[in-house]
Amino acid sequence: MPRLALGYTLTMAGFIGEDQLRQVKEAVDIVALMGEYAPLRKSGRNFACCCPFHQERSPSCYVYPEDQSYYCFGCKAHGDVVSLIKDKENLSFADAVEVLARRAGIQLTYERGGGGMPRGERDELLAAFAFACQFYEQELWNSSEAAEARAYLQSRRLSRAMCERFRLGWAPGRGQLLAAGRRKGIAPETFARVDLAIERESGLSDRFYERVTFPICDRFGNPIAFSARLLPAAERAAKEAGRGVGKYVNNTDTPLYHKGASVFNVHQARTAARDSGRLIVMEGPTDVMAAAQAGYGECVAVLGTALTPEHAKMLGALVGDQGRLILLLDGDRAGQTNALKGIRTCLAVGVPVRVAMLPEELDPAELLAESESGSGSGASPEAKSAFERVLASARPDIDHLVRALAPRPYELERRELVAIVDQVLEALRPMPDAELKALNLQDVAEYFNLDRERLAKRLSEGPLRPARNAEPADAGEDGPSEPELPALDAHQDMLLHLLVREPALRATAGDDLGLEPSHLPPPWDGLVAALLLDPNANAAAVRAAVAHQPQVLAAVGRWAATATDARYRMVAHAPGEVVSTAELTGCLADCVRVIRLAHCRREIARVKAQIDEAERGRRFAEIKVLMDERQVLLAALRQFGA
Repeated sequence: MPRLALGYTLTMAGFIGEDQLRQVKEAVDIVALMGEYAPLRKSGRNFACCCPFHQERSPSCYVYPEDQSYYCFGCKAHGDVVSLIKDKENLSFADAVEVLARRAGIQLTYERGGGGMPRGERDELLAAFAFACQFYEQELWNSSEAAEARAYLQSRRLSRAMCERFRLGWAPGRGQLLAAGRRKGIAPETFARVDLAIERESGLSDRFYERVTFPICDRFGNPIAFSARLLPAAERAAKEAGRGVGKYVNNTDTPLYHKGASVFNVHQARTAARDSGRLIVMEGPTDVMAAAQAGYGECVAVLGTALTPEHAKMLGALVGDQGRLILLLDGDRAGQTNALKGIRTCLAVGVPVRVAMLPEELDPAELLAESESGSGSGASPEAKSAFERVLASARPDIDHLVRALAPRPYELERRELVAIVDQVLEALRPMPDAELKALNLQDVAEYFNLDRERLAKRLSEGPLRPARNAEPADAGEDGPSEPELPALDAHQDMLLHLLVREPALRATAGDDLGLEPSHLPPPWDGLVAALLLDPNANAAAVRAAVAHQPQVLAAVGRWAATATDARYRMVAHAPGEVVSTAELTGCLADCVRVIRLAHCRREIARVKAQIDEAERGRRFAEIKVLMDERQVLLAALRQFGA
């Protein structure tokens, strides 16, 4: 088996046997694994959590320790420990098993297969990248060519210990990485696959040339990309010669690295963020390192791209519901622009964020690099105090957005005011949480001193569109007719009546009984979502949430006008008897149980039909996934005693 330098091993052909796969699955506790992605709460013998695969406010994902499985009744995500880490970390099946085996301390042995397919392709690429990272590290500290790079890092007041912690290196270029790799059995084509080698006139050669390398790692600390910094003198020389070069150059997307979903230092910051209750997003790697040197380990940087929805979801999941995600960007024009883009991105995926702005003349590294001794050993108390004041000044997303776009709204002309308000509404429009959107809209109305109902109407109408030349062909004199709503059965009707009329029961329905919007058909699921998101909403607020759906609005009016105790009394009481809260709660529990049971049975029927279709097409991999889903659903069905 060929071995790489510095302890890395290239693995050859083979496959994982069923006995070993079973051993890995049994060794990893699915409750502990799921708990790393979402906070869990006990639910009988099982556990419930907000699904880590989609944004939601109340838990719809259930973990079944007895079966070592999970199932989300909202988005239908399901499986075992292997599928959980495979889907969350975007790994192949074999790589997911490898990660879990290392977690459990199990040494896998691979059986030979007749096909000779390479096993662990990801491992091979990771090993090549790890070799490159250590090669660059050795060059930085041992090569005379890197003296200027070492001086540059010292000028940024970054200690050697901190540089070694973040595994900084020096890329000499001129094919030296490829030559070192050949001596250790790594083909140049392997480096090319991870964008460490590119085609030049003379053939494949090193991707990075005379740059300081900052490794970007995955959640497990494996280097998967580099952000490579040109030294200041070389940058000036290139500009004087009229050559356009980037100060930082990052790897392009590879099988290991997707820039839209990767951030610098996430592997170290995730633990610190959990302890501190906050995660700070900065612009560059030296900012993050300066913060870490000053004792702020909860910092990351988005490199070479704007904050993406994937970034926002990942970072939001790391801080959870109780933590704070803070954008700490430079105070210059570029930093302000990036802050507004980041706010819009976070709002669109339902991740709350705060924004702190530095003084225009400073970046985080410059603010924190000041030390009493000037030795770079850490920030002075004064610098740390100034840094904390900046963080404490962080404003909530909408507050920052409106103040940045209109610092003095009373000075705006009407057309300017409407244009800015439209920008704010455009940021609010994609928010998935209807209640939070309504609260933000109220703040916007107050800030601009505008009528909230008018803003709500403008928000619901969507972006302005050119007028149409003709009506749709099927529109009558009164315009297009609204489609007929699906009929509600008795339990669904009674459930919605209780939730509309009895706000005190809404938290019980969602938190204790496990009701989810998906348990009812559209558009009734939207009404359930609005009711569960705001347990204290009065009848007027509920009607406002469904104002765009006349038939649902009419049903809400009917339920709001009819007392629930009068309806319940007709079934269970003699005229005049008082209906207790406990009885209404019992009625609610009965309704939720029947509705969830019916929903579970529908899902089982759906999966069975898909299995039949897959069997006819002989799609065996799909059949295996569907059978696993069916087992999870059957386990859930048993929880109802059915």
